[in-house]
Amino acid sequence: MPSREKKFIILLTLFIACMSFINVVSAKLWTFSGITISGGIIAYWLTFPITDVIGETFGKERAMLVVWLGFAANIIVLLMSQIAIQLPASAQYSDQAAFAQVLGAVPLIIFASLMAYLIAQLHDVWAFEYWRSRTNGKHLWLRNNLSTMSSQLLDSIVFNGIAFWLFADERMSLSAFASMTIGYWLFKVAIALVDTPVVYALVYWLKEDAVEAETVVTYS
Repeated sequence: MPSREKKFIILLTLFIACMSFINVVSAKLWTFSGITISGGIIAYWLTFPITDVIGETFGKERAMLVVWLGFAANIIVLLMSQIAIQLPASAQYSDQAAFAQVLGAVPLIIFASLMAYLIAQLHDVWAFEYWRSRTNGKHLWLRNNLSTMSSQLLDSIVFNGIAFWLFADERMSLSAFASMTIGYWLFKVAIALVDTPVVYALVYWLKEDAVEAETVVTYS
């Protein structure tokens, strides 16, 4: 197997692992400067640079494939988690209630999470390719940040809109919705700015094989 394909599989595995991890830890909430944040953010931030890097080196179709495989992984993990919750607990197992509380999810939250993921990730792939064509393949830092920031905004709007606004039993006020969405998005933007060196490092890591291959052809 060519080295570049092995590296693609490594990135795909990392992407799937992040999505699986998010399903497990999203119930954990923490606060930063008064903003309530899901524990899944510590892995979710990495999914956007991965699709950007794959789009940069392998093309839009590969990046789309990764997004859909991640969506499928989400569905599988959620289904298997629900099955595990329903299995009859052993008499020696005293943590069934806690287990169900952590892994069990409200259907509305599941739907909001899946829709936000799919819309944001597909938009990220499209936006990255759009800015790539507009910049003639230059300014990777700009393309990465523009696509990620707009996609993260969509992610925040879709998730909060579905979970806490459109279908919520107790709809929050518009000002509270806007404050939560913008605050969460700005936190994600800060992370997106920090991950730019990661994108450059991964692109270099993937493209070095192509450079070596061209060198071999030139001197053979």
